[in-house]
Amino acid sequence: MRSGRWAVLAVAAGLTLFPGLATAAAAAGPATAPATAPAAAAAAPAAPGETTAKLAGGALPDQQDLAGAFVPSGPTRLLDTRDGTGTGGDVRPVGQSPLLLDVSDVSGNPSVRPTAVVLNVTVTNPTGDSYLAVYAPGGVRPTTSNLNFSPGQTVPNQVTVPVGSDGRVAFFNHVGTTDVIADLAGYFTLDKAASTFVANGPTRLLDTRDGTGTGGVKAQVGENASIGLQVSGVAGVPARNVTAVVLNVTVTAPTAESFVSVYPSGSAVPSASNLNFSAGQTVPNLVTVPVGADGKVAFYNHVGSTDVVADLAGYYVSGEPRTGGVFRTLGTPKRLLDTRDGTGTGGVTAQVGDNASIGLQVAGVSEVPSRSVTAVVLNVTVTEPTAESFVSVYPSGRNVPSASNLNFSPGQTVPNLVTVPVGADGKVAFYNHVGSTDIVADVFGYFSAGDRLGLSALSFSQPTVDASTGTAAVTVTWTVTASDPDARQNGGTIVIRQQGDAPDTYVGQSRVVPFLQGSSGYGAAFVSGNAASATYSYRFAVPRYAGAATAKWAVSLVTVHEIQTQQRQVLAGSALGGFGNVLTATSQVSTTTALQPTVSTVYTGRPAYVFTGDNAYVRYDIGIQEQQSGFWKGTLQLAGPGGAMLTGSFENSTYNGQLYSTCQHDATYPTCYVLVLIPSTAPAGTWSVSAVTLTNNAGQSKSFRGLNAPLITVTSNGTVQAGGFTATPNELNTWTGPAAFKVSMNVWGAHGGVRSIQLFWTGPCGASSTIPTREPDGSYSVPAALGQSNNGSPSGCALTGAAVTDGAGNVALYGSDFSAPGIGVQVRGVANTTPPTVTSAALNVTSIPQSQAFNRSFVVYAQVIAPVAPVNGYWCYLYDSTGKVVGRNFSGTTVGPDGKAMLFVPVPYGIAVGTYTVGFEVSDASWLSTGYGTPGGQPVPGGPLTLEITEG
Repeated sequence: MRSGRWAVLAVAAGLTLFPGLATAAAAAGPATAPATAPAAAAAAPAAPGETTAKLAGGALPDQQDLAGAFVPSGPTRLLDTRDGTGTGGDVRPVGQSPLLLDVSDVSGNPSVRPTAVVLNVTVTNPTGDSYLAVYAPGGVRPTTSNLNFSPGQTVPNQVTVPVGSDGRVAFFNHVGTTDVIADLAGYFTLDKAASTFVANGPTRLLDTRDGTGTGGVKAQVGENASIGLQVSGVAGVPARNVTAVVLNVTVTAPTAESFVSVYPSGSAVPSASNLNFSAGQTVPNLVTVPVGADGKVAFYNHVGSTDVVADLAGYYVSGEPRTGGVFRTLGTPKRLLDTRDGTGTGGVTAQVGDNASIGLQVAGVSEVPSRSVTAVVLNVTVTEPTAESFVSVYPSGRNVPSASNLNFSPGQTVPNLVTVPVGADGKVAFYNHVGSTDIVADVFGYFSAGDRLGLSALSFSQPTVDASTGTAAVTVTWTVTASDPDARQNGGTIVIRQQGDAPDTYVGQSRVVPFLQGSSGYGAAFVSGNAASATYSYRFAVPRYAGAATAKWAVSLVTVHEIQTQQRQVLAGSALGGFGNVLTATSQVSTTTALQPTVSTVYTGRPAYVFTGDNAYVRYDIGIQEQQSGFWKGTLQLAGPGGAMLTGSFENSTYNGQLYSTCQHDATYPTCYVLVLIPSTAPAGTWSVSAVTLTNNAGQSKSFRGLNAPLITVTSNGTVQAGGFTATPNELNTWTGPAAFKVSMNVWGAHGGVRSIQLFWTGPCGASSTIPTREPDGSYSVPAALGQSNNGSPSGCALTGAAVTDGAGNVALYGSDFSAPGIGVQVRGVANTTPPTVTSAALNVTSIPQSQAFNRSFVVYAQVIAPVAPVNGYWCYLYDSTGKVVGRNFSGTTVGPDGKAMLFVPVPYGIAVGTYTVGFEVSDASWLSTGYGTPGGQPVPGGPLTLEITEG
């Protein structure tokens, strides 16, 4: 394959940092410390020293919450901080810097990208009472938690988490350190045909204590032993096409410290574990597990023996009819229930009592639709229970089930993920068996029904087209249906992509086309019909260039939603195979050479420094030229000290005919940006752009090296450090102009002295020099100035960034500008509370003939005292004998060396003969003023100022 024509026009780099922002607060209860599954082999991690961010990008631009359908996978270990799995070989527990895990390639197919992943997350060896939050990075850290734990505990919990735009998920530990293990149970996607969820339960399928699910055999699961459980064709689960089941699994009465793994029957026992426990404990956990070919799942116990209980929460089903729901995520988890503060209870703050239930409205609350919600995904936590008990979560309106979701002892705090059907009234219920307990519930997502929606037709207007001599246009037409009589308006999205050589693989940018019933300006054209059956069309411009002489274009995805009933349906990949969704095009093969790139850089307001105390992203802006097939995707690679490598990815897509997301303009001349993660483990020193690799829409790639790209400096403040920042003085009178001060700090660990100190401010401050002065006490200082106060308010500024460089070039960073340790220095102007006063005032002319008044200036000389802010303006009034204003004037003024201000008196042309009085008001730069001789003002010092206009 010959290379495509490329030109990197510019690479402009600016730093954009995304630290974790919000924190959560949840108690952790005491418990004994059970064992965890041993560190085990996993999917091959990145090479040591290399962190690669691949594209996720699975979400649709107009439906960011639509995660789609589910692909069971695993259990497979993705992360284990004890042995470096998932961390590029870095072995260390998680502290307060979030750990970012790349999950972008969990499908094993670059064309199938996850929108959300289902993980069994386990914390082990924690050092403090803490909690773990798992979330999509790039936004605000949620205020909710997924796991709560005490020192020494091992706690598992299933987590369903959206995938960030860079293909990662984040793990944040609140206090101390803890090892974290994450095992993949599956992922949601919009890129291939997958399974939808049917909520069914809770129903008990297995209980080794009474022989349920074991053919009547009452026996614990022994050491290094497995038992199978039939799930297909049982308790309402279909006998065919069931790909996975969701079970709440509980171990009870174990004889030893051990773990249990749940896995597809017929597969080897995995290295991943689902439940970890000590002797005598009762531990529940939600488990999503693929179903074996024989319709069974298996339960493996490692050491000793234990009873196992499994309650069905639902199942995933593939194929037709599409009876299940598609998954939709929330932007951030939302707290729906907290009995401690009355959230979700109408303000009632009370624990759930003995043998009692409470209801919780979920439909129509916190981004959850009011209709067509089949189930919600909740992280439920019990805290401060008064007795050994259990909590069951079930659909409102049904009897309390025999199944339980959480089991606990007095004083414990226990979380568990719960997937629960929603009752007909839009509620779910929480039942507590014994004693009383507080309950907290956070919603992470929900399943939307789509069984009343369908696609009845989809086809291109012709099966083949010749696009080799220029762009050809072919119309694609489709019809969507809604069988619910309440349906009022439907809409959705289609995606068109070039097919690859293997199923579910694609080449080149995707064309995302929205459609809406009744609208022809919304991407696709509405042709005819109503909500029950609506037909749409789209004129697809078939590209001229491809990687081969023949290219196949397919409608790879159709999503449908109905506005009134709020149903959703997703059809992707092979689910569209029964329609005429494929167009075969004769293409011209892309065969050109690359152009030499040029590189430039722009930084906004501060140098290219990155602090690695927390994860940070560096943004590079890239201008690209590809004159034939157009740009598709690319990577930018950074090289750092010791051979460390970091990579960021970016991609071109179109929405409604326009580029969106990371690229703008058009496919042949796009301007794109790429975010490269600088993890907290990145080595300190200088990093450079080592390569930019660009792939065109024909699938042809070319790498560029030797680019004159900007360097960045990474530091962890591990060598030179600073502290004790102060500003002297920190309060200044700036009403007359800027005022000087100095910023001082202590510096230690410097090699070869301190070369420079750069300061960055929010507000009107600036440093006049970066060269520090060594003070007698050993500290270092640099001069700075606070700008003049204006607009009636004192000026002020905050020191938001400081970069200290020693003689050897080592850098230490501080302040929010670098997402680095805080500085805490503010400088402010003196506030003025004393208005100006006048001690004497005299009028230059007190009597004048009427004929001469027009040619004379009349001035009040006012002796002014303004101790803080200078006088800079005045109002002057001329009153007749009745008190009526016959002249007024507003102007600026200054006070002379003698302390006097000149106030010009407005004498109108043709003024009548008579006696007039002058009043005035002086104001200062802080907008304080004092009136004299005016209504409501003070008397003029020395008596009224009068002007006599005489005849003549």
